[in-house]
Amino acid sequence: MSIIGHDRITSFFENLIAKNSLSQAYCFVGKEQVGKKTVARYFSAKLLKVDEAKLDTHPDFYYLSRQADEKTGKLKKEISIAQARSIKERLGRKSWFGGHQSVIIDEAELLNEESGNALLKILEEAGNDRVFFLLVADDSKLLSTIRSRCQIIYFPLVSESEIEQDLIKLGNDKKIASEAAKLSWGRPGRAIDLCADPALHGQFKGEVERWEQIVDQPFFKKIKGVDNLFNDKDESTRTGEKLQGVLETWTVLWRDVMLDKLANRDNKIISKSKLSLSQMVGLIDNFKKSQALLAQNINPKLVIEQILLSLS
Repeated sequence: MSIIGHDRITSFFENLIAKNSLSQAYCFVGKEQVGKKTVARYFSAKLLKVDEAKLDTHPDFYYLSRQADEKTGKLKKEISIAQARSIKERLGRKSWFGGHQSVIIDEAELLNEESGNALLKILEEAGNDRVFFLLVADDSKLLSTIRSRCQIIYFPLVSESEIEQDLIKLGNDKKIASEAAKLSWGRPGRAIDLCADPALHGQFKGEVERWEQIVDQPFFKKIKGVDNLFNDKDESTRTGEKLQGVLETWTVLWRDVMLDKLANRDNKIISKSKLSLSQMVGLIDNFKKSQALLAQNINPKLVIEQILLSLS
């Protein structure tokens, strides 16, 4: 997969590989779908001298992420000690081909104390030819003992124009690439998904249209405008998970509104909304708080109604 953005980071690793001066462990920090995993896989394949399409079957590569609970089918909340120990079991002590070994640990901040200590022991015993890529959204949540062993690499959001240009280079229609770049909020992975999945793209555009229609309406019409977000047949948990994505879309939308307002650009929502810039900031902050409430299984309908009240 092509890397979109992050030229400074890729150049940094290209130079390290050329000089054979890689560190043992790197912690990639950034938003979901910003490109952390893409970069880690790209350089893992380069280190192992294998086509990236064959990376997952290479004996010197291991990708570790949260497992699903066998009973519920949902992802477990933590990475277990058994999973951490499985790194050693999978890779052994030496490379199969006498070169590097590469390990990617996704959501590494979900290592608990036991699994973190097991990983720390593996890091202490591993030689210089084993490279670890730990992917996290927030490095402050990573165990301090693990964090101290890593070189921290921060992944910034990628500019809309860069994402759009690279999507077009990948063969996407210009109009779709432009819309996907705008709705991705600086995350190339999201933009690629939007281009590949017309249904997801339509969902995002639908949320923009929803807000354009309800922003200046009385409260009862706002409530009616979000009715289709709730399905009585869905479990509350599933509805909450779905609304997490909706709130993410609303956040992107209102950030765009703020930027347009600051630049005195025309915007359908600005022309209808009576909110000041400070109130828009408060609204976005409300979205974040609402996502936290949904994660605690608070009634989804109450959460959304509280947001709509703040628009009145």
